[in-house]
Amino acid sequence: MTKNVQGRAIFCIGLFIILILPVTKPGAETAVHDTTTLGIARDIWHDRYESALGKISLIIEREPSNPLGFFLRGSVYETISEEYRNDSFNEEIMENLGQAITLAREKMAVEPDNADWPFICGAAYGYRGLYRAFHGGWWGAFQDGLRCSSNLKKSLGMDSTYYDAYLGLGAYHYYKTIKSKIFLWLPFVADRREQGINELQRCIESGYLATHNARESLLRIYFEEKKYERLVLLADSLETQIPDNPYCLLFYTYGLVELNRLDEALERLRKLRLLWNRSPYYDPIGLLEAEYLMAEILYRDGDLGAARVIIDKIISEGEASNKNAYFEETLDKTKKLAKKIK
Repeated sequence: MTKNVQGRAIFCIGLFIILILPVTKPGAETAVHDTTTLGIARDIWHDRYESALGKISLIIEREPSNPLGFFLRGSVYETISEEYRNDSFNEEIMENLGQAITLAREKMAVEPDNADWPFICGAAYGYRGLYRAFHGGWWGAFQDGLRCSSNLKKSLGMDSTYYDAYLGLGAYHYYKTIKSKIFLWLPFVADRREQGINELQRCIESGYLATHNARESLLRIYFEEKKYERLVLLADSLETQIPDNPYCLLFYTYGLVELNRLDEALERLRKLRLLWNRSPYYDPIGLLEAEYLMAEILYRDGDLGAARVIIDKIISEGEASNKNAYFEETLDKTKKLAKKIK
């Protein structure tokens, strides 16, 4: 082999090695738009929470000043709470999201041009705001919502392709309107529900990490808007992609019940109960939401006696509403159903 040919071979081998090596520099922190982060997001989409939490713990251990790990861990525990109606992760959610906000604000002071930091800060405020609102902390939720919006807008101002930010903005604009609906007649209070839905659609179409989360957010919004046909169509699409997702199955069941497609609703409900019972995140109080749905199906099918038995059982657990905000919602729905039977 001549020196010229040998030199070319060495150059080609060197170029190949450079191309296959990770883009991340040695010692660099894990970024939002990183293959590691995307892998964690996919674990979350498919309910592989132990795998996701294990990977997140490694990020936190190796990068203790990186807010990303704390944000991901807080958001995972909030997602688990939602999917399994288990309200026992308050400490994990609030501590991790709070730490993510603190670290992200510190990073913004040092790297003001890095769009990752206002995104993480805004997203953490958004998750914490939703959690506070659900648990009655309206003033804290209002403040978190404003900070969520301003930080996510800042991130988009730095990078207009940061489409994941539209998940938080969409949820903020929609739910801010819902909570302010009694004031919508005032000229300075705008109805931004449609804007919020459009922003979620934008995240679905172009997001990197949050596309599945945005679809799930639309399930509840369609239920709130009484757009049950759309809810069922979306849930059917999600079920095809991820057939064992409890959150999707829950709202799929709600939609089918409202459309009086009771046999299909019962089929989804049985599957949901099985998933909840088999999960390590099972909560017997949270499971009573499935009992409520069973009572609703029996009521609509004309079996009032059987529905009444379940209703009485749920109401007898009333004291548990102080420990589980999901059950508090279930209890309110159950009492409304009880009034229809009398």
